[in-house]
Amino acid sequence: MELVHLTDLHFGCEDRQALNAAAKFIDERKPDAVIVTGDISKDGLQSELDDACAWMRSLGVPAMLTPGNHDVPYYEMWARVFFPWDRIRRAQHGLQVDAWHTPDWSIVPVNTARPWQFRLNWAQGEISRGQTAIAAADLQKAAPGALRIIITHHPLDWPNDAPIKGLTRGGPRGLRKLADAGAELFLSGHLHFASSRLFETRALSVTSGTLSQRLRHEPCAFSVIRRPSPNTIETEVVHIVQGVCQTASVRQFTLNAPAEPGAPAELHARV
Repeated sequence: MELVHLTDLHFGCEDRQALNAAAKFIDERKPDAVIVTGDISKDGLQSELDDACAWMRSLGVPAMLTPGNHDVPYYEMWARVFFPWDRIRRAQHGLQVDAWHTPDWSIVPVNTARPWQFRLNWAQGEISRGQTAIAAADLQKAAPGALRIIITHHPLDWPNDAPIKGLTRGGPRGLRKLADAGAELFLSGHLHFASSRLFETRALSVTSGTLSQRLRHEPCAFSVIRRPSPNTIETEVVHIVQGVCQTASVRQFTLNAPAEPGAPAELHARV
């Protein structure tokens, strides 16, 4: 199994060389699916969202999308408050946006973006108790042996070395509850920063870089997720330098599967 994880395309300030390189990589590798974890536009304009979704549909493999905070009408307060998701819903036809169950994986999306919040930075994320409960129930529909994946735009656990600081409201609680429900892999974006880290010994959390001009301390990047054996997850970070994809790192994480569905897994990492 091989999945390509893209995030933060930011059409409107996209890096066209990076997009072309990622599309070429996907065309050559033919992964099983592409997962995009939000911020596909810069300002939430209909034209940006349409162009981003058209690019995803052109990749020639199944693509899954969950939205980010930039995918609402960013600078239009009335639209952002009263119909924040109308534009992306019009644009995303033909893409997978609901829980996706196959014999190989169960991918459950959770929308952590909010059009407004009662805090200074409304663009930071939140996962509610209700969203956590719904996602946990969806995980129970996974086929035996399927990799159980949660995708969000905002990381539920912000890395200490992230280039921007913040907190996803409810994130630590949601991460623990979803790991208790059997989630083995969490994919997110928002940070424009590639990272793979363990939650205790129970799950793997991966953030990916951006394919836009909005860089933060590293070049354009994306991640590749592989499952070479039922007990192993491999992550590859791919940097794009002058329009060429280059492997930056490869790590393997070995899981000891739980005896009972929903019980914690044991995880060990090696580089």
